[in-house]
Amino acid sequence: MPGVAKSALEGDLTMPMEWRVVGQVSKLNIFPVKSLAHIEVDSFKTGTFAGESGPMVDRQFVVLDNKDKIATARKFPSMCLIQPEVTQSHLVLKYPGMNDISVSIPAVKSLDGGQEFEIFGDHCKGINLGGEVGAWLSDIILNDPEGGMKLLYHPKIESTRPDKAANEAIAPNTKPGDKPYFADTFPYMLMSQPSVDQLNRMLEEEDVDLVVEEKRFRPNILIDGEFPGFAEDKWAYIKIGEVIFRNTRVCDRCVFTTVDPVMGDKHPQGEPLKTLRKYRCAEDPLERQAYGSAPFLGVFLSVERVGSIRAGDNVYRAQN
Repeated sequence: MPGVAKSALEGDLTMPMEWRVVGQVSKLNIFPVKSLAHIEVDSFKTGTFAGESGPMVDRQFVVLDNKDKIATARKFPSMCLIQPEVTQSHLVLKYPGMNDISVSIPAVKSLDGGQEFEIFGDHCKGINLGGEVGAWLSDIILNDPEGGMKLLYHPKIESTRPDKAANEAIAPNTKPGDKPYFADTFPYMLMSQPSVDQLNRMLEEEDVDLVVEEKRFRPNILIDGEFPGFAEDKWAYIKIGEVIFRNTRVCDRCVFTTVDPVMGDKHPQGEPLKTLRKYRCAEDPLERQAYGSAPFLGVFLSVERVGSIRAGDNVYRAQN
C-alpha cells in the first residue's frame, strides 16, 4: 500500500518535451471566500495567482476576527456552510435559517489604504467591506453580531503576498511569483480520486466508520485515471488541455480535514487526519523538521503556461 510520503520532488525538474495521458479532470472548484463553501464550475481561467471563472476569483475574500487574525473553519467549522455567490458588482452570502446578505464589491485597482494582516506569516493587504457584513458573519460564526468579524477583499491585481523563500530540500520546483491571493500557500491545489479511494481503504483497514470524498480537502482540481493513489506527488509538471502547471510541493494537511463539509462539524475522533498521520507523514529529517506531524494529501500547483481548463479535459504527465 502506498504510505509514507517523501515530499520533495526528485530527479529531472526540466519541462517535459513529451507527454502522456494519465487521466481526466473530474471536477473544478472555486472558493471565492477563504474557508466558506465552494462553487463547482465547468471551467476556469488559470490566472497567475488564482483560478478565475466569470466574476469569481479563488480566495479573493477572507474573514478576519476582532484581532485581525484570519478566521477559518479550522476553528469555526460552521463557516464551510456559508454559501457565496459572486456577480460583477456584488458578493452574496447565504446561510441556512438566516437572511442573505449582499455586499458591494469595490471597483478598485489598487490596495492603497488597504488593511494589513497576515496569513500564516505572510504579510498581505485587503479592503474592509464594512460593518454590516462583519456583523452578519459575527452573528453566524460567533453567535454575537458585535463579535468584530471583518470581510476583506483583494482586487484582481498582483498578489500582495511576498515571494516564497527558496527551499531546495522541501520545494525545489518553486519560482518567484508562486503565490496566491488569500489561499494558504500556493495558487492551486490538485488531488486525485485514486488518492481519495486509497485513503478510504486506509480508513477501512483502521476500522474507522467514515467514508470521505474530496470536498473536505477543498481541491481546485480533482482528477481521475488508472494510476495509483498519491501518484500525483511525483509529477513535476502536469498538463491539462494546453495549460501547464508546475508541482510546487505536496499539500500538508491539518485539522480542517476533520470538518464535515455537509454538517459543518468536526469528527469526534479527529478523522481522517488521525489515519493520514499513520501513513502519509514525511520520514526525511529535513522534511520532518518542516512539516512535523502534518500528513500529505494532494499537491500545490503554480501555472507555468496560462490558459483555460475544463472538466473532462485530458490530464498529462511527462512521458518516461
